[in-house]
Amino acid sequence: MSTSLGNCISNYIYLAANEDYAQGLVKLCERCALNDNRVLLITKRKGSTTSSFSKCLKVLQVVDIESAPCRLLDLQENISADISAPNLIVFDLHSLILEAIQRPVMQQCSTDQMVRHIAKCAAAFVNYKEQVAATMKQRGQGEALDTIVVMSQDSYPLTPAQFKLLIGLYFCGNECHTIFSKLAGRISVSQGCD
Repeated sequence: MSTSLGNCISNYIYLAANEDYAQGLVKLCERCALNDNRVLLITKRKGSTTSSFSKCLKVLQVVDIESAPCRLLDLQENISADISAPNLIVFDLHSLILEAIQRPVMQQCSTDQMVRHIAKCAAAFVNYKEQVAATMKQRGQGEALDTIVVMSQDSYPLTPAQFKLLIGLYFCGNECHTIFSKLAGRISVSQGCD
C-alpha cells in the first residue's frame, strides 16, 4: 500500500483494458457513499451516478481535457471552505483522453500538444490530492483518503516511453491494478464498506 502523503492515504492507478470499467467504478463510488464516506468522482462521463447519493457523492463533470486543470484548480481554491474533505477521490483521466482523441479539433493537434494536455491534467490532480491530504492533516481528520486515477492499458495517444514517464513523474508509488475487482476490494476494506 502506498503511503506517500501520510499513514492513512492510499493512491492507486487502475489501468482499464476498455470502457467497460465505468459501471463498476460508479458502483464502487455509490457503495462508499452509502457507507457515509465522502466521494468525489472527476469524470467526463455524463450521468455517471444517481442523485440519491448527492449528500456524500459529488460528481465533477469536466467538459474537456483542456479545461480539466482549471476545474481542478477551482477545487483546490475551495478546499478550505469545505467542511470535510473527501475520503475517496476518483480521477477518470481515461474518459477525458477518450473524448479528446475522438474530437476532430483535437485530432488535428500535434502529439506534443496532446501530451501537454494530459500532463497538465495529471499535475493538477496531484496538486489537488496533496492539498486535500494537507488540509485533512491540518484539521486533524484521521480518516482514510484513497485516490484512484483511471487510465488506459494502451498508452495511445502517448508513446510507451511517454506513458511510463507520465506515471513516473506524477503517480510514482501508486499501487497499480489491472483487475477492477481487486482494486474495488482494497478500496472497500479501506473505506469500511465490506
